[in-house]
Amino acid sequence: MIQLYHGDGKGKTTAAAGAALRAAGRGRPVIFAQFLKGQESGEVSVLRGITGIRVLRSGKAFPFFAEMTEAQKEELTDIHNRILAQIRRALREKQADFIVLDEITHACRFGLLDETLLDGILACGKGLETEILLTGRDPSAKLLEISDYISEIRAVRHPWEKGVPARAGVER
Repeated sequence: MIQLYHGDGKGKTTAAAGAALRAAGRGRPVIFAQFLKGQESGEVSVLRGITGIRVLRSGKAFPFFAEMTEAQKEELTDIHNRILAQIRRALREKQADFIVLDEITHACRFGLLDETLLDGILACGKGLETEILLTGRDPSAKLLEISDYISEIRAVRHPWEKGVPARAGVER
């Protein structure tokens, strides 16, 4: 099935990491793929050390989309497409049956991936014993339509509004 965790609240990635832990704990091979994220974070550091979880991500930090040059956008699109190709291959070869696509809604909205590659992954996962978990803000109507589970995480208050930057071990 396809799960979607979306909204403007804190906790989508953390919840997805928890779902990946649960799946790995039951012996399911997991791919935790991050889009638009390249800097290290607490959850990625831990996930990399867990047997059965494979982390795929840029490894290079890029600025926010509005601050990216066209060359950076092209480079990041290429990285995202390579990640998607690795996931598709893993699904075909039955090397993973729990896939997290963290921040995929942003990559789609900003045109930073080939959506036909994503569509292939989503189609490949449907009907199999594969779980695909999508996260991000502002999902497209198509992603909302195809999702079997939808959880919306809503912001009520956040320290960012008072100028508090992301803190290690809490927001990153």
